[in-house]
Amino acid sequence: MASTLIHSVRLFDGNSTISQNGCILLKNGLISNILLMTPSPLPAAETVIDGTGHTVLPGLIDAHVHAHDGEPELKQALGFGVTTVLDMFNEPGHVQSLKALVKNRLDLADFRSSCHAATIEGGWPAPVLLATLDREIATEKIKAWPKLASPSEAEAFVLSNIEKGADYIKLMQESRSVMLGEPIPVPSPELQAAVVTAAHKHGLVTLAHALSQRETILALEAGVDGLAHCFCDEPPSQELVAAYKRNNSFLIPTLVVAASVTGEENESSEQHAEHHLSEKLLGEEGKSCFCKKLMMGRPACRVEYSYQAVKLLKENGMDIVAGTDTATGLAGTAFGLSFHQELSLYVGRCGFTPAEALSSATSVTARRFNLHDRGRLAEGLKADLLLVKGDPTDDIRCTMNITGVWRGGQALIRGAN
Repeated sequence: MASTLIHSVRLFDGNSTISQNGCILLKNGLISNILLMTPSPLPAAETVIDGTGHTVLPGLIDAHVHAHDGEPELKQALGFGVTTVLDMFNEPGHVQSLKALVKNRLDLADFRSSCHAATIEGGWPAPVLLATLDREIATEKIKAWPKLASPSEAEAFVLSNIEKGADYIKLMQESRSVMLGEPIPVPSPELQAAVVTAAHKHGLVTLAHALSQRETILALEAGVDGLAHCFCDEPPSQELVAAYKRNNSFLIPTLVVAASVTGEENESSEQHAEHHLSEKLLGEEGKSCFCKKLMMGRPACRVEYSYQAVKLLKENGMDIVAGTDTATGLAGTAFGLSFHQELSLYVGRCGFTPAEALSSATSVTARRFNLHDRGRLAEGLKADLLLVKGDPTDDIRCTMNITGVWRGGQALIRGAN
């Protein structure tokens, strides 16, 4: 694989800016060398890029997507600088196919998945399928899902999911108290705790879907490592903070979907859709879906409660891991673009500095999901990189000024403006 040198460039290593005039050498799919001052003469490389006025940062990691369509979604994500996506519910056969595909297709974002989530008969996400798919097709899909009936089945579920390709385990703590619709059954606390224990026994991170504060706390009491959403039904409490602190759990806020559920942040969506990169990668249909809203929240729901919770947890030292809940056709989302909007909401609504938002999109995610080969600029790590014009640690909007994307050292886009 060809070597690439980017010189005279600002370097953000996933935690902080380590150089204003450094250079980075990519070779054999890895970061081969990092110099904090660009030397003269330049190190030898087959491709040399002048990064003056630009910033190199680790490839972005979206910690919550649903890649049901697969290849086109992963291609679009990479075009927006998202080099890895973490899928949070998918069919095992599809997961296996996508994992095989991305091994040989460096023009697609890398892919990890939970496969099936731990659910019960009649539990979430069955109502989603029944509402969005042909009923016969939805019923057949739901019938094939593993459904846990007792804590004694947790170990077998986890082992089966590992065999099918799961990289982490997801639980469902959803009664439908936040979204419009009839109530649905929820797993018992004993069942949830058994799934967490079994997953931890086999070295897997556990996450829970929960959309209300009460159910978030229940999931945390079961011992999960992280939450896959932030609630929007009421202001955050000190009980919430204590529950997160109990196991040092992290939060994937998915603020873009919270705003879609409550029908808010229309101006933010329109501004992101109007960016020239969105015009290039989405098309009119994609932009239209991105600017729509789900409007599924009960009247008391406010995205402001989500912002307050994220801010409070961050102030109390909890890790915030950037993720969006993007799925093709889901109103208010678009692969790749939603991630940039998510980061802008951390900065604009939740009190993050741009550098903190970038860390939540790179190094923090890699650390919490044990992705030790990415998420940082360091010699020997995967050459998954983003080159943007300007300084995103000063203005988070610069993350969309993309002039270069590399996955595994292969350039999808290359060359500074």
